[in-house]
Amino acid sequence: MQRGIKLGLYGLVLAGLLAGTAAWVRSDKSVSLTVDGRQQRVHTTAGTVRGVLAAAHVTVGAHDLVAPDPSSPISNGGQIVITHGHLLHLTVDGVSRDVWVTANSVSEALAQLGYGSADLVSVSRSKRLGDGVTDIAIGAPKLVLLKVDGQSVAVTTAGPTVLQAIIDSGIALGPHDRLSVPRGSAVRDNEVITIQRVVYRSTVERVSVPYQVVRQNDPNSYVGSDTVVQRGRNGVNRVTFQLIYVDGRLAGKIRSRSVTVSPMVPERHLVGTKQATSVSPSEAQQIAAGMVSDRGWGSGEFSCLLSLWNKESGWRTDAANPSGAYGIPQALPGDKMASAGPDWQHNAATQISWGLNYIAGVYGTPCSAWAHSQAYNWY
Repeated sequence: MQRGIKLGLYGLVLAGLLAGTAAWVRSDKSVSLTVDGRQQRVHTTAGTVRGVLAAAHVTVGAHDLVAPDPSSPISNGGQIVITHGHLLHLTVDGVSRDVWVTANSVSEALAQLGYGSADLVSVSRSKRLGDGVTDIAIGAPKLVLLKVDGQSVAVTTAGPTVLQAIIDSGIALGPHDRLSVPRGSAVRDNEVITIQRVVYRSTVERVSVPYQVVRQNDPNSYVGSDTVVQRGRNGVNRVTFQLIYVDGRLAGKIRSRSVTVSPMVPERHLVGTKQATSVSPSEAQQIAAGMVSDRGWGSGEFSCLLSLWNKESGWRTDAANPSGAYGIPQALPGDKMASAGPDWQHNAATQISWGLNYIAGVYGTPCSAWAHSQAYNWY
């Protein structure tokens, strides 16, 4: 009796297991899943499209197409088709916008958007669309005339910018080349664009540096004296220039670097500041000697000057003649010497400076003036 009960129980358990297996077999499904043209088989017990996609670890975005609808039931042998959306950054005749398409290639995308084969496209039509953003420029063909290297090159382009039109023409731009319009500006039909070739070169030249004249006041010398105590000498620099050529012609020259080869030596002068008022004839002669030397006249010319003004005034600053002649050089009238300084009436240096200028202008040298004075008793 007990053995029979046990056998009955075993039978019930076995029957239950067999029934459960049969039920699981009946609920398992084989579904065809096609994603962007790639097909696979999915085995699942899910009862809806959404469940099948979850079992296959397929994520659907807001711009993707799913057929049937994700909430639809699915049966064994069913088919699910998914086409992912692709974002295009579309520029049409210079106007940009973002659009989503469910095409897998540029060609399919253009067809979805209604563009035909006559429209020019900036990328290959056979290019497959990826997960990222694809930039596509579309436009009616535009004729652009490029003037470069002495030639005119006509190019038909759909590029949105001038730079793209130049790239389409096959013309290579140098790093410094200039365009008559901005590179990023929109292309206009029948536009004429000038390209200037700009090249930078350098050259090295030896450049003379003129010496400077430095004057220093000398309180021990009389006003009017100017003595050179150090001769000046020009210096030499090695200078690097940057040369700018535009279309083969020199358009600019910029100094970029300078190195001293030999330094400039300034010329130094001592300029008298001592006032020559109420000086003796011998002191006046000392002042004149310095001025004569500064003019480059030798001792012979100074000897003639001594004789000339000994005869005229005895080298006295207040020497006056009834004719109106006055001072060491006996200027007639005396106020002519005001051109040399306002203190002409008593300053020996002012009178001597005027007198030497007069001699140089009329006779050339003191000896010529002395010869004239000997012949005519005046100069």
